[in-house]
Amino acid sequence: MSASRTYKARGIVLRKTKLGEKDLIVTLLSEDGSLLRAVAKGARKPGGSLAARIDLFRVVDALLAKGRNLDVIAEAKLAADDDAVPFGLEQSACASVVAEIVCTVAQEGLEHPRLFAMTSTALSEIARSDARTALAVMTADLLKTLASEGFTPSFDTCVVCGKPVNAGNAGGSVAVSLEDGGVVCPLCQRPSDAVLVDAAVLAWAKVLLYTRFADVGGLEIDERTTFGVLHFARQWARVHAGKDLKSLDFVFTGGLF
Repeated sequence: MSASRTYKARGIVLRKTKLGEKDLIVTLLSEDGSLLRAVAKGARKPGGSLAARIDLFRVVDALLAKGRNLDVIAEAKLAADDDAVPFGLEQSACASVVAEIVCTVAQEGLEHPRLFAMTSTALSEIARSDARTALAVMTADLLKTLASEGFTPSFDTCVVCGKPVNAGNAGGSVAVSLEDGGVVCPLCQRPSDAVLVDAAVLAWAKVLLYTRFADVGGLEIDERTTFGVLHFARQWARVHAGKDLKSLDFVFTGGLF
């Protein structure tokens, strides 16, 4: 294998897709924040060691060979700084959502270094957290990832006229225009596109957006409120990332939380 045709890459394993009877297509988020898709030949063979070295949601160091259509993973191992904490069922469900939003916003050949650091930190925190905290960290990651792409909601100021919005209006609910990018005051509210969001949910969405992942576990947010924020984040992703996150279906209906 010619050295000129090989290269090293560090990446987070986001997705594994079956290819033929023995191979896998592996989607990685590389260190520069771009997506990298490569073939792991023989990874599905019984007794093969490669599959165990490219576990989902882990940071791996890989040696790849350039291919005609997709590059090929020749070697892979768990990165030395991956803490290797196993994912439980609840944590895996949350990690799947993190992986899906990354696959939605990242692109092949487009660098976004902050995305790698944010995603690896979120996944590491999810793995070591209990179910309640993992759910909140995942929700925070959704909001942070969308914000890193320029989609930060306006929580306190009308996106139309710029006036402060009183969260106590409308019986504790706030009108939000998802298309326009945030809260709207009563004078600017258009019934055709405004949705009412519980003021507490919107307040917690702001808190989660600006709280470090390591500090999320110390927040006194209950699961019901977290699910409210998650529902808002899903609507936000649908409008601004153009994607309905299918992995959230299991989180909402799987009975894990």
